[in-house]
Amino acid sequence: MMKKKIITSKILLALTAGMLSLGAWAQEFETAGLRFNVVNDREAEVVQSWADGASRYSGVVLIPETVNYAGDNYQVTGIAAEAFSHSGVTEVQIPNSVTSIGESAFAYAESLRSITLPLNLHTVSKTMLAGTAIENIAIPEGVTTIGYGAFQSCSQLRTVMLPSTLSLIDAYGFNNCHNLFEIYCAAPTPPKASGWAIFIGLSGIDVILPDDEAVEAYAKNSVWGDSETFSLWTDEDISVSMMLTGETFRNNWMKVPLGNNLAYRIYGEDGEQMALTAADHYYFAIPNHPVDFVVVPTNMINDCDDQFEITIGEYSYVEQIEDEHPNIHVIDGTIYISGDNHGKWTTVYDAYGNLWYQRPSINNVISDLPRNRVYIVIVGNYVKKVFL
Repeated sequence: MMKKKIITSKILLALTAGMLSLGAWAQEFETAGLRFNVVNDREAEVVQSWADGASRYSGVVLIPETVNYAGDNYQVTGIAAEAFSHSGVTEVQIPNSVTSIGESAFAYAESLRSITLPLNLHTVSKTMLAGTAIENIAIPEGVTTIGYGAFQSCSQLRTVMLPSTLSLIDAYGFNNCHNLFEIYCAAPTPPKASGWAIFIGLSGIDVILPDDEAVEAYAKNSVWGDSETFSLWTDEDISVSMMLTGETFRNNWMKVPLGNNLAYRIYGEDGEQMALTAADHYYFAIPNHPVDFVVVPTNMINDCDDQFEITIGEYSYVEQIEDEHPNIHVIDGTIYISGDNHGKWTTVYDAYGNLWYQRPSINNVISDLPRNRVYIVIVGNYVKKVFL
């Protein structure tokens, strides 16, 4: 009888210890303007933070790789379901320590314009970015699945760059993305379409593929071969000129503009790729000694020959590596050119190489071009890709 009591006590003691351990991991805390949940003794995830019925998240969000709570360091490995849903975030940069992003993590964050996804992501989850204002998105290599409604109702989405590893797009993946006109897809085999309404109601989408064999394979596919929705093309070769200038952001970050409707591979001082992004800006943590980074424009199929070096150091500067160049921007379907363009020829092609405009840079306004197209604007030796 006594022996039975001792065994029972041991069982209760083990259960109590397990419950205490689980309780410790279930703790939530706030730091760096974000709320985290302790997943285990080494990891944490970003979770919702609400006040008065609304998300507390807004503006630019730079998620850290590690956080400290009660004297312990935790690696940030996840973003919980609905963490930023219906929030006021505008730009989000996610570190490579994150390997999972939950369903609807950013759904209907209507001000979200650009996002940098982690290189270690494998799935774009269900309705992850639905209803956002994302304009351009680069899905990193290693992602195999775009989930149900992942980009549904992204009304501003124009350019999508898909990796060679993509094998499945689930139902409603890009449903109601009526400004989507350009998909770069590095996958040589057409990604399977699971369900229906993935691109329902869309038309005039240019799909740029690695080679003629890929074009032939996509043309035979029941989804990608729909000529009313897609036009299939092989890769375009575009040279991009950039002047990388930056500004200090929140004291310990350097904000560098990118743009050009392209993606960019960013390499650290060790030569390893540290980011792939099609965001408007990339934010570099300012180190305590000068560090060189390399930025390579890419369309996910081929990298541009032009590469750009950035030096960031304790005095918060970005090394300018290009000469002054013209400023090219678009307002209401009109191309405006200003800056250093005196005596230079201006040429405008569409994405298929058709010439639309060519003359000396006398008139700095180019209008009356067909809308909803991508154009390549060349002023002298400077090249920029724009969308009307």
